[in-house]
Amino acid sequence: MIYFVDFSVPEKKSGIEHAELKRLALFRDHGMAARLLTRDYSPRLHWNLNEAQVSDAESMNMFDYFQGALGAASQPLTMNDLRFPANHEGLDIQWHEDEGRFYVLQNGQLYRRVSLFSGTQQVSSVQLFDHFGNLYRIDQYDCRGFKTMEQYYSQDNKVDMERYLHLDGSPAIIRYLKNDAGGNEIDSRYTLVDYQGRDYDFDGMKTFLRFYLDEVAKHDPQVSVFISDRTMIDDWSISHMTAKAYKVLHLHNSQTVDANDPAHAALNYNYAYALHNLQDWDAIVTATKQQAQDVKDRFKPTIPVFTIPVGIVPAATLSIPHVPMAERTPGKVIAVARIANEKRLDDLIKAVHQARESVDNVTLDIYGYENSEDNFAEPKKIKKVIKDLDMGDVVTLKGYVPNLTPVYNSAQIFGLTSRMEGFDLALLEAVSHGVVGLAYDVNYGPAEIIENGKNGRLVDLGNWHQMADRLVKMLKNPVRLQEYSDAAYASAGRFGAEPVWNAWVQLLIDANSKVADKEG
Repeated sequence: MIYFVDFSVPEKKSGIEHAELKRLALFRDHGMAARLLTRDYSPRLHWNLNEAQVSDAESMNMFDYFQGALGAASQPLTMNDLRFPANHEGLDIQWHEDEGRFYVLQNGQLYRRVSLFSGTQQVSSVQLFDHFGNLYRIDQYDCRGFKTMEQYYSQDNKVDMERYLHLDGSPAIIRYLKNDAGGNEIDSRYTLVDYQGRDYDFDGMKTFLRFYLDEVAKHDPQVSVFISDRTMIDDWSISHMTAKAYKVLHLHNSQTVDANDPAHAALNYNYAYALHNLQDWDAIVTATKQQAQDVKDRFKPTIPVFTIPVGIVPAATLSIPHVPMAERTPGKVIAVARIANEKRLDDLIKAVHQARESVDNVTLDIYGYENSEDNFAEPKKIKKVIKDLDMGDVVTLKGYVPNLTPVYNSAQIFGLTSRMEGFDLALLEAVSHGVVGLAYDVNYGPAEIIENGKNGRLVDLGNWHQMADRLVKMLKNPVRLQEYSDAAYASAGRFGAEPVWNAWVQLLIDANSKVADKEG
């Protein structure tokens, strides 16, 4: 079986999660079993999986695996279902609307505090207080309706232990924490309790994850193929597996910090360890031919490098009726990106500002969640640029939106100003809906999706003045703009399911051959 390894499936997904979901659908449609393996504990994981249309048979979380909760039935747990100790009578239960949780008082003193999953009546956690008013434990509940973790607090209000529970309430995993020199809580040890009759200790998440992956591979009757999709958290664990497996390093972004100097620039820290230890891997996957060649030129790998696009345009999308430019919002430019420094959205805003001097109906909508790094430094910067340019009525930050199809069908131009990309799924999605691409010509992705002068335009990195000029020329020539859009629809077929599937088949052939050699 083929496994896609990631930390979780969050409600707000990055490009990596979107790529995994498209890949999972591709394998499903071709009758090939595949599973999304997630590492982190997440009480609402199964809601997120359900919203992403991923079945229990297509996913396997590490904590679920050892807690015996794979495929557990869902039975919503509400406040009325909670049971308090029998010797505590006369409890006063109060709902605090401003906090969205219940307070349970005994003789006027706080005894329990019950939180709900947002937008539901289901219990998400219960805080327990002693008779001195000290918080000593928090019970976490899974969205499927059962208690799944107990979090214990020290006298100085720090978490010092977490117990992850089997469905019968017995401990499955114990996590111990301590403070580092800076006072930050870090993992001290994980203990896997009575697993197949024995206890196992792990000094951190890396070794615990490796054990989990080895267990999955040992119980897989087929050839096990592990795709490192989130290399920063799984590269060591996958590359140090002891069970027979085919291990794939997937480069979702540029391998260097300066994508436009792949031969000499420092390595992207997400991939540095793996690229320095390619002898521990069986294959590399890149999304573009250019990146594959750059990796070969610099690292001289002895393992195969497969070019497999992360974007897959479904047959249903390829056959949808085309929306003419005349029926779209005039002058509507969109961007779909995290509000993060590497996306350089301030350049796009400045380009739109300049373009409005010639075409006054140009507007920009930005879709994507805000990067929290450095206390939301980049979102604050973007909002300041909008304010300084007096663009509050022109630029709208839309936040994360799961379904962008209506957005694509009403926009005319897709703007991309990143300083580097791994592919850019959103650009491909936009082009497949007839939106005209206007992007910086950077490694990697834009030049493989945009055929310059045919279905969109590429401009030099950092030259937002040139981008503004191209934008004006497009919008002032509706006939040419429609030709770009027609070509965009037509070009999406290059990323249809069959070409991408055939590329994966070549990798699977290599996997079967190499694992057979290992067994021999």
